[in-house]
Amino acid sequence: MIIRFWQIGKPAISKSLVQVFLIFMSFAAIAPLLIIWTTSFKDNTEVYMDPLALPRYWRFENFVDAWNQTRMGNYVLSSVKVAIPTLALVLVCASLAGYAFAKLKFRGSRVIFPLFLLGLMVPNISIAIPLYYTVVDIGLHNTHLGLILVEVSQALPLAIFLSRSAFLDLPSELRDSARIDGAKEYDIFIRVMVPLARPAFISITVLTFLQVWNSYLFPLLLINSDELQTMPLGLSFLQGRYQTNLVLLAAATTLISLPTIIIYILLQRQFIEGIVEGAIK
Repeated sequence: MIIRFWQIGKPAISKSLVQVFLIFMSFAAIAPLLIIWTTSFKDNTEVYMDPLALPRYWRFENFVDAWNQTRMGNYVLSSVKVAIPTLALVLVCASLAGYAFAKLKFRGSRVIFPLFLLGLMVPNISIAIPLYYTVVDIGLHNTHLGLILVEVSQALPLAIFLSRSAFLDLPSELRDSARIDGAKEYDIFIRVMVPLARPAFISITVLTFLQVWNSYLFPLLLINSDELQTMPLGLSFLQGRYQTNLVLLAAATTLISLPTIIIYILLQRQFIEGIVEGAIK
């Protein structure tokens, strides 16, 4: 009787264990963010007395102080100057390359595409020094343009992979029908294929933005001037300059995290859909 009850209840028990595990992992991921966010509304006395408690008074002026005292505006502007052009170049190059690999037949495609995928297997740290000397040799060291080109090179392998998977998932009959109607290859690409592959490009947008916005290694290597520093690099210097002012650091960290959180919340459905399509293909 007990064995039969266990067999009947086993699916429910397994489902409950999975739910408990997912809740625990979600809490483990969110808890550090909650601690930083609540700390940003306190004063330093509250932080040292009870770091895990909620603020007694919600001090929104901490964000104003963090913005003014830590030159956050300059860091934000530099990050935007790097992120937007990088995102545009990645979307254009990945869409063209993905379409070519998926729908066009040309000599060497079976060799060139695996070469792109090698970029997913090579750690960034292993190519940091060669990239540094390359950027120095072409005269783009300590410039946003040099950093943009490096970030594009790091984001393209995954972006091309997702783009190609999305175009492979689209039936070739659509392309053939458009050609019968007199459409040129460019029109087929822009007006037919790209709109249908929209979830994949939203995924590429989110992933590329997160990569560039949170990038630390390459700005550290390629940017020396304080005026050109991006937000993660600027935050690392703030930790040494304001290491005793935890509230200021927490407020600055919260400001840095807001754009990525907002973008992910707005695009999460299409982002997950695009990732699933690429994984299945």
